[in-house]
Amino acid sequence: MAEPIFRGIENHYFGLNFGLRYNFVQPRCRLVPYVSGGVGLGWIDSHPDISGGQGQDFTFNILAAAGLAYELSERWKVEVGILYEHLSNGGQTDPNPSLNLLGPQLGVTHSF
Repeated sequence: MAEPIFRGIENHYFGLNFGLRYNFVQPRCRLVPYVSGGVGLGWIDSHPDISGGQGQDFTFNILAAAGLAYELSERWKVEVGILYEHLSNGGQTDPNPSLNLLGPQLGVTHSF
């Protein structure tokens, strides 16, 4: 994952996330609701010397999402959902302000 940060002290985040996704598939239905969640690690451009900044570059992440996928064809899908994300260094520094994000998730998927 690569994410810009538009508000606050930090500017960008790069990370990896490993998780599961459950698709509520119904036979012959093109609309597929889903939920997903995962954990991972990453790197943020921290500013520990500024009040409210992250204490270090290394972080952990937790993601949770829910949404709908619409099957355009057997190989193509479009998706819309909502994503919650928590970034924290797991208490490795004090203070550990963490970041909590909530926002839209849009996607296009092609299966090979």
